[in-house]
Amino acid sequence: MNTIKQYFDYILDNYSNGHKMAERSDPIYPLLCSELPFLLKTNVFQHKNNFICTGSCGVGQKTDFPWVAVFNSNITRTATKGVYIVYLFKKDLSGFYLTLIQGITYYQNTYKRDKYTCARKVAQYFKDEIADPYFSKDLIDLGGTKGTLGYGYQQTTILSKYYAKGNYTNSELEEDLKKMIKIYDEIEGVLAIYNYQYEKAVDIILADYEKPFTPAIEAIEEINKEITSPLDVNVVRTLQYVAPVSRPTRKYAKLRDCEVIKKTDYVQKAKTDAEIGELGEKLALEYEVDRLTSLGRPDLAAQVRRVSIKSDAFGYDIESFAMIGTEFKKIFIEVKTTINKLDVDFQVSKNEVETSNAKKELFCLFRIYDAKNVAPKFYQVFGKLDEHFVLNPITYMAHYK
Repeated sequence: MNTIKQYFDYILDNYSNGHKMAERSDPIYPLLCSELPFLLKTNVFQHKNNFICTGSCGVGQKTDFPWVAVFNSNITRTATKGVYIVYLFKKDLSGFYLTLIQGITYYQNTYKRDKYTCARKVAQYFKDEIADPYFSKDLIDLGGTKGTLGYGYQQTTILSKYYAKGNYTNSELEEDLKKMIKIYDEIEGVLAIYNYQYEKAVDIILADYEKPFTPAIEAIEEINKEITSPLDVNVVRTLQYVAPVSRPTRKYAKLRDCEVIKKTDYVQKAKTDAEIGELGEKLALEYEVDRLTSLGRPDLAAQVRRVSIKSDAFGYDIESFAMIGTEFKKIFIEVKTTINKLDVDFQVSKNEVETSNAKKELFCLFRIYDAKNVAPKFYQVFGKLDEHFVLNPITYMAHYK
């Protein structure tokens, strides 16, 4: 076989998806996983040094949907996440698609039951932005049923073109792939703004949608799984209200503000900070559910939501309800947690400050300290952050003049 078309013809004629094991001894294996990818790279994008091309018959069990993918290594090196180009064969092998697609596993791990909804919304965003009349923006049909890998591929596709068996030419395959790579390059340029962090781009895109978030009870269960120590998870903690104390003095400012110069294990610090944050949000969620239930509003308690698990772009962590004036209104809670015994200074982001300015009396800062104690201390402050706290800038965003 000397042409790309001949390889696709052979796969359609000879691939067997009878759920056997994906073995290297299968004649289709080297053809699909290495020979066709090599030919595509050689004939179509040989100068793209950051591109990786590979194929798959499945891992362990042979897949119903064999594929050959082109990854931009700046964005992703795996089919589980990011955005990439991939040829997807239909289950009945009556044809195949050239697609620009997203990794469904990322959505599965991050958005759980909302994975398909979120994947479709991100796909739609890119469809709306890509000014290309050539490729289809409709859902593809691989012949899979809901809940299968094929269904996941269908929900994450951005662009596609279908090739029915025996109804395509070699030059068509090459030219279409070049067109798709040009669009892929455009997306790479956009993602470069975020240092190629596709996950951050997804957060920003989804922040524009009104979508369901994780209910408090489910979120508490998920948080328990994230906290590494089972002994710590089983500790019963009851929040104890302590009125905030004003600290207008700048005495001992050097001790308050100066960071200790030492070698930091940033990986361990990130894990510790994340775990403390998870614990704080769990305590705040439990408090809000218990508070609303005790006020005779279990209906509102059931609507308490944790939004931080979906994105950090909202400027708050939890949606709850509180009596504002003469009626219950939705409030937006940002949780700040420390294991320090005292209420020490804490960091807030520009986004959180701006969110507090926009939400005004509906914004709530939920401050928790001494969090590892069986009786962690807490207080709540409603309104704009700069009306209640002294905000000192400690970092700057810089660009060359």
